[in-house]
Amino acid sequence: MTTPNNLPAELTSFVGREPQLAELRRLLHRSRLITLTGPGGAGKTRLAVRLATEVAERYPDGAWLVDLAPLGDGRLLEHTLAAVSGIKEESIRPMAEVLSSGLANSTALIVLDGCEHLVDPCAELASRLLRTCPKLAILTTSREPLGVTGEVIWRTPSLTLPQQDDAVPELLMESEAIRLFVDRARLSRPDFELSPANAAPLSQICTRLEGIPLAIELAAGLAGVMTLQEILERLRHRFRLLTGGSRSALPRHQTLRQAVDWSHGLLSPGEQALFARLGVFAGGFDLPAAEAVVHGEPIEVDQVLPLISRLVNKSLVVADSGRPQTTRYRMLDTIHEYALEKIPESEHVELRRKHASYFGEWAIHATHLLTSPEQVGWLRRIDEEQANIRLAMEWSLSERPDDAMRLVGEMDAYWWMRRHLSEGLEWFSRALEVPTTNEALRAPALVARARLSRRRGDYAAARRDAGECAAICRRLGLDHHLIRAVTLLGIVASQQGDKAAALANFNEALELALRLEEVDRVIGALNNVAMIESVYGDIQIAHTRVEEALALAESLGDRFLRANILDTVARIHVRLGEYDLAAQQYTEALTVAAEFEDTMNIADCLDGMALLAAFRGDPTRAVVLVAAGHAMRSVSGGERNAEWSVEVDAGVAKAKARIGRAASEAAWNKGQGMNMQEAVRYALGASAEPPHDGQGGLTDREIQVARLIAGGLTNGEVAARLKISGRTVDAHVEHIRNKVGLRTRSQIAVWAHERLGTP
Repeated sequence: MTTPNNLPAELTSFVGREPQLAELRRLLHRSRLITLTGPGGAGKTRLAVRLATEVAERYPDGAWLVDLAPLGDGRLLEHTLAAVSGIKEESIRPMAEVLSSGLANSTALIVLDGCEHLVDPCAELASRLLRTCPKLAILTTSREPLGVTGEVIWRTPSLTLPQQDDAVPELLMESEAIRLFVDRARLSRPDFELSPANAAPLSQICTRLEGIPLAIELAAGLAGVMTLQEILERLRHRFRLLTGGSRSALPRHQTLRQAVDWSHGLLSPGEQALFARLGVFAGGFDLPAAEAVVHGEPIEVDQVLPLISRLVNKSLVVADSGRPQTTRYRMLDTIHEYALEKIPESEHVELRRKHASYFGEWAIHATHLLTSPEQVGWLRRIDEEQANIRLAMEWSLSERPDDAMRLVGEMDAYWWMRRHLSEGLEWFSRALEVPTTNEALRAPALVARARLSRRRGDYAAARRDAGECAAICRRLGLDHHLIRAVTLLGIVASQQGDKAAALANFNEALELALRLEEVDRVIGALNNVAMIESVYGDIQIAHTRVEEALALAESLGDRFLRANILDTVARIHVRLGEYDLAAQQYTEALTVAAEFEDTMNIADCLDGMALLAAFRGDPTRAVVLVAAGHAMRSVSGGERNAEWSVEVDAGVAKAKARIGRAASEAAWNKGQGMNMQEAVRYALGASAEPPHDGQGGLTDREIQVARLIAGGLTNGEVAARLKISGRTVDAHVEHIRNKVGLRTRSQIAVWAHERLGTP
């Protein structure tokens, strides 16, 4: 490097960050002040120094690094910069004037490293130099922005993490976090290698540490004295574990706790109070939740948002503002663990009570909207709040059992729609074990557990719970819950071939629902009557009842329920030999079920479409579809209805016999290997294989991106070449992966080179 500089040589290899460096190089072409922000240990300094080294030739008058960590007095800032850049003090002029004069015509790059404890003097200095030195560029690292006009705030991301299903070492090494761990582990253990045996714990370590470079380096340093499994198990106490940093490093970079201590120490008392209280949340929060839970002396409600904003600026809270309606906030797990430690003992119990109260009420409100036309949106909102709801249930079970029973009972609708059978059963069992004299609360929990047990195939448990619930309801006059109880008893009777008992229960449920004018229960009862009649009775009566149910479901706007009714309609059309009508109903039901990611209804639809394929003379397709449904059920834990299972298995057995053992095994393996999206595409007529048009069905822009990747460009360089944002390039890459059926960027490069050529 010929440019005058004081940039340090790298003592360890620089890992990853190619897209970030490309983006920052582009930004430096059009911006004179860039601030790299991020939490402690995010790698801001290393990235800034690497960037300065790469672009130094643009600045013939020098690239100067100013380490502000030792500087405790902002009044010495100008003197420190002058000393670094070779500008001499003058006795007759103030240092600020001398510095501005000395740099006035310089084409130079100044790197101010670690501004967070001197934000105001750094902001004043940067603003003045940018005004008086038109050729000067300034790069700063700070845990919060300077707040200067023209400043580009660039939030330093964590290192890329491995994909959840990556277990192959070659694929894992595409993760920056994995590469950093392996590189640093070899410093203390030169023979360290990534292998199939240690791939899983290493992937989990890097994921638990969220790609934070400092945390990963500290963990990797333990590889010489601990196995990866031991490191992983001890990460639940990460602040005690990750303490072995270099003695030559800054104190705040020697242990994970010191890194966070440094940030915490720079907070005002109000910021420290809010920061600690935010630790009560699990998995993130929104503003209404924060205002409801953490306000209280010394924090007023109207102070919550300004204080959260300051914590976001100081890189202690992350704001996800890319959502369509509400901004969601979260802490990195490392920061969250630290915040929990800071909650004063005197506040802890009251915070937990307010948290449980808020999310208990929120969950009850949200689950009541799961039958509304906005049900998809509310499902996703409940998905987001799962960690908080679980925390509220956990606290309530020990402190307020009746509240816990009520909340668990209301969560039944969510667990059913998301098919979280095991989790629902666990919570119901825990709640029902707690003694209570309030039988009115016990009844809905019993029938909800019965429904989940029935879907898991445990009919004895379902009959026991539904029977106890029915007895309570008849004694207390709880007809609303009695409808569900007798419905479950009818389904169990149906599974056991007792048509008379099944019909009696279903008709009682229908009468109760009509009297109470509960339309959703009427729909369910009509659907159940149709199912039992279609198997054991009059198929025309079944058709009439299910059409009534479908019309009512359409009037409610409950698309989830409608998809389940459509599956029944399709089955009846199959039994009537009306295959074209059945295919139409299955197509619509499957499309809606896929929107909800309803694995059980998807599997049911795949079975029905498999039976149709067998009847229509496409045995291979029949085997693929039923295998895909089987794979989905093995994950979700659900089981088919007994009478339907007999029909499907008989039809598929004939299909297998037609194509022979070898072809059947190949078709079965193909279906078993499909994920949910692939199975749905295949069932709806699209091939599960990548398109064979040579271009994979890519758009013109996606073809451009793929060719540039094949040419060796990073995502940031692709963005610069095409004059589009980095996020847009990321989205194109994701689309290419999905369309072409590839998993990694390197696979895209090979595929594009072979089929599309390079630019």
